[in-house]
Amino acid sequence: MTVDDAIRDLLNVSTDIQGVAVLGRDGDIVASGPGAVAADLAATCGRLWEAAALRGAALGDSPLDHVVVQATTGAVALLAACGRRIAAVTGPRPAVGLLLFDLRTCLGDAFGAEEEQ
Repeated sequence: MTVDDAIRDLLNVSTDIQGVAVLGRDGDIVASGPGAVAADLAATCGRLWEAAALRGAALGDSPLDHVVVQATTGAVALLAACGRRIAAVTGPRPAVGLLLFDLRTCLGDAFGAEEEQ
């Protein structure tokens, strides 16, 4: 399955997601779905991820695998799996557990075969 196919499947099953972007190993956007995806999304996601990872490390937490920032108008979720990251923008009150599951599944569908090699 290609990353575009995986994104299409993700958008079909996760009605909370308004926009999504898959980031490659180097942090650049590999593919994205509909929605208002800012041109500087990759850099913004990188800064958010690093800030959360530094905070978690300072608290002695285990390595970071996801970040979710919620507001009344929606949420931004970042998740790392299969050596990549995926970012999603949602509408209000997303089902966060299901959202994270769907994001992990998307990355697994797109890049899981690479991990097995």
